[in-house]
Amino acid sequence: MHRWILALSLALGPEWLPAVEAARLDYLVSEPELDQPYHSRILVTDAFVRLDEGDDDGAYTLYNRVSHRIFNVDPEEETVLVLVPPKRRPSPPAELALDQQLIPQPDAPEVAGRRPRKLELFADGRLCRVVMVAPGLMEKALQGLRELRLALARLQGATADPSMDSCERAELILAPTRHLDQGLPLSDHRAGQTRLLVNFDRAVEVDDRLFEVPDHYRRVEPPPI
Repeated sequence: MHRWILALSLALGPEWLPAVEAARLDYLVSEPELDQPYHSRILVTDAFVRLDEGDDDGAYTLYNRVSHRIFNVDPEEETVLVLVPPKRRPSPPAELALDQQLIPQPDAPEVAGRRPRKLELFADGRLCRVVMVAPGLMEKALQGLRELRLALARLQGATADPSMDSCERAELILAPTRHLDQGLPLSDHRAGQTRLLVNFDRAVEVDDRLFEVPDHYRRVEPPPI
């Protein structure tokens, strides 16, 4: 049976390859230490979140929304770093004050019928992040990203550097989804980095192999936290 399916797929051509429906976000990312911006692609399905630079064959991060594991896949080295976040997330210390301001932008052009708003995020009175958000857009994709951010926060919290400043603790550990909770980020400015949304699509068909971890790659698993 498997030989017959393989023969049929080769006869029909690459357009027949199995596909899965995914939400897609594309950002252009600028960082102070880089001469040129780079592309950041996010693909979200019911079971996975994939982060890459738009190259199907390049390195990528894959979050399994069912097993809650994170895989950093390096095709060049043929390795997979497997991260298993702890189940519990640290509680915010009492001395860290988190605040935010959501500011209407009546003159901003609408995006898919939604009026953007400016979101300012603070920690201990310090401005940490400024995001232009469009409420009510790409909510399923944002939910997948929230789950990934919370998983990363559990990892960061278990190995946190005590020298982190208040913004780093808020962004990476204590309130990692604040920039995703008020709508789709259209532009995002923090710590010298700028992310600009250049494309979004609620449902695109992509090769389902993009959400696989190659079995023959060498697994690298850090000690349990």
